[in-house]
Amino acid sequence: MWKTSDMKLPVTAYKLPVGKKLRGVSTKLRAGSRKLRAGSRKLRAGYVLMEIVIALGLFSAVAVSLVKALHMTSETAATIQDRMRIDRILRSAMTDALSNPNLEEGSETFDLTEITGDEESFFTGQIETIIEPMELENEDGQLLQNMFRIEVIFYWQAEGGWQEQSAETWRYGNLYQP
Repeated sequence: MWKTSDMKLPVTAYKLPVGKKLRGVSTKLRAGSRKLRAGSRKLRAGYVLMEIVIALGLFSAVAVSLVKALHMTSETAATIQDRMRIDRILRSAMTDALSNPNLEEGSETFDLTEITGDEESFFTGQIETIIEPMELENEDGQLLQNMFRIEVIFYWQAEGGWQEQSAETWRYGNLYQP
């Protein structure tokens, strides 16, 4: 029996002559290629339009995301600036309370415009300073006399309601006495 692997057939490469027309085949190929080219132009034009629509969609999504990120960044920066202003107001009021040589028990409330003198300030509110005596003992159990707790509270109106922030410290009453 014959095996197909034993059979070797000669392989001959045929080349069509360039520039010469074959009978019947050449004209059919040309007519078909024209139809193919006209169809591929329409198809290609559809792909270009689709590419433009996709590119515009991606660009708009990135632009919207960027605008949202910038808006959030500006809101965060404004919040940080507001908190820094409040912190400065509290530090200033605390420094004033601590520098008083004679501490007396009591509470004082000031309008912020009285302290700053600026009636067109960004913040309007009140500052309350509370001074009250404390009873503290040292490690040996001895009572420390003339100790005061000083609390400064800033009240302001924001976001549709009253807000407050406070700072607190302790001070020895005779600290600035000779």
